[in-house]
Parts: sequence; C-alpha cells; structure tokens
Amino acid sequence: MEHDRSEESVEPRKASCFGFLHREQLIAAFAALGCFLVAAIVLIALAATGTIHAGSPSNDSTSQKRVVNDVSMPGSTSTPTSTALGSATSDSTQPSFTPSVVNSAAVSHVIPLRIMALGASIVKGETSPGYLGFRKPMRDELVDSGFIVNMVGSVQLGDFVDNEVEAYGGKKVTEMHDYAKKIVPQSLPNLFVVHLGTNNLLQNKDTDKVGSQMKDLIDYLLTASNQSTVIMSTMLTNKVPDKEPKVLDMNKQYRDMMKGFEADQKPVVLAEMHPSEGVPGTPTTDDIGPDGSHPTVKGYEMMASLFVKAIKEAEGKGFFRKAVDNGTPEDGSVEK
Repeated sequence: MEHDRSEESVEPRKASCFGFLHREQLIAAFAALGCFLVAAIVLIALAATGTIHAGSPSNDSTSQKRVVNDVSMPGSTSTPTSTALGSATSDSTQPSFTPSVVNSAAVSHVIPLRIMALGASIVKGETSPGYLGFRKPMRDELVDSGFIVNMVGSVQLGDFVDNEVEAYGGKKVTEMHDYAKKIVPQSLPNLFVVHLGTNNLLQNKDTDKVGSQMKDLIDYLLTASNQSTVIMSTMLTNKVPDKEPKVLDMNKQYRDMMKGFEADQKPVVLAEMHPSEGVPGTPTTDDIGPDGSHPTVKGYEMMASLFVKAIKEAEGKGFFRKAVDNGTPEDGSVEK
C-alpha cells in the first residue's frame, strides 16, 4: 500500500512541472509578440515622418532628389550638377536667408553670384528708361533661372532693387582698369560682366591696343578677386559713320585674346554681341538707337539674354567658386 501511495504522489509533481513549462512558453510568446508590435509601431512612425521612404531601399526618391554641385576648378573636366527644387528638406549648402523669389519650376544653383558689371555708359544703361539697361533684365533672368544674385559696385544707378554697378560714361579700357583697382579688392565679386571699347572707338584712342589692354584688365580682375570668373563681351555693331570697320578689328582682337585664355584654361567666357559671327539673338543695327552706339530697349534686353547665356556656359564649365566672405549678403534684394 505504501508503494501505491508513492506512485500516486509522483503524478501530481509531473503535472505541476508540465504546467510550469506551459506558463513559461506563454510568457515568452507574449514577450515576442510585444517586441514585434513595438518594432512595427516604430517603423510606421519613421515612415510617417519621412525618415524612411516607402518602397525604396535608399533614402533618395525620384521625386525628391537633391544633388549638390561638385565645384570644379578651372580646367576640370567635371560638370557641376544643379540642385533640383522639388524637395522641401533642408540642406546645409543652401543659403540661410530668404533668396530672391524665383520660378518654382526653376533649377536652384548652389553658388550665389556676386556680380560686378564693369564698363562705361552702355553698362550704366544710358538712353534706356530708368537706366535699366541690360542689368535689370539680366538679373531678373538669372533669378528666374534659380540663381541667387547680388550686384555690387561703388555706384547705385537704376530704378530697380540691387542696382549697384561700376560704370562711368566716356571711359576707355585703361581708365576702367584704374577704377577697378579701387573697388575690386573691397567688393571681391566672384563674377565680372565686362563690356568696354566703345569709347576707345569713338575717341579714336588705342583702338589697335584694346585686345592687350583688355587682357591686362581681365588678368587683374582674376588676380585681385581670385575666386572670380569673367564674362566679357565683344562690342556691339555701330551706326556712327566709318566706325564699323574698326569695330570688326577690335572684336577680332578680343576673340584672339580669348584663345589665349582658353589655352590657359582661365575662367573667362566670351559673350558674342556682334551679328557678324551669326550668333542668334545678337543686336543688329535695328537694335541700336539714334546716337549710333547705345542700344534700344530691345537691344539692351538682347544683351541681357546673351550675358545670361554666357554665365550659364561658365557654370557648365565648372568655373564658379563661392565668393570670399567679406560680409556682403548673398542675395542683393535682402539688403535693400
């Protein structure tokens, strides 16, 4: 009888052990389920905040792609890539201020342009209403294309915001070289827009030397502001009697000078303004005003588009570098 009681007492102990094992398994199962639910909630939260893009193995999506320019030095074979506007995410390469209002479909260009327009009365915009000249439509077109722009110079002229310029009527190439020595080291532009030579022509002074004089000026600009690019233009067609043959010769000097800059891989681009080369959109005699030298409003607007074309060409060649920080705002419309 004692043997039977011993066997009976073993069975409850076995049942108790098995019951304990079932409880442990249930607890483990509930713990695993809880971890799974927490992980799922975290993933859903990340997807909702945009940290993870659904349906993509990476953090880039086709519709929200931000690419930053690989800034190239002059002579580099790489081509800078623009930043697509389609993403609302912040980027440390973007300016910290409110830029000029641009077309929402435009491309955003990473390097802001601190532009000095340098020349004589045509650069001032003489004969155009409000002295808008080519500077106002050029700036507008650049901003509409996504550039951040600040026009700089010691003269404020024109019925528009951001109207600084370095231009003086009647001045020849060497005279503007002297003016540049006074202002360039202070303003340090990273882009010069240069149009000169008409006063050499009209005053019949050094017309056979403008090529070498322009080279000296451009070499100075690139040295004094060593982050800069220069856009220089050929001269416009001229209706003053007997002047056009000299215009053709002076422009030839400018083009020959450009061959040297290109061979040396210097950041200089020619904006062709004379119709003799067959470039579309160059002003013809119909676009020159009654005085024979200054453009009409349409002529100035054509100059603006040709300068913008050359500026974009310079960007495509990887010439642009960020201007030296001297306290000048990146956006000229903000400081006004």
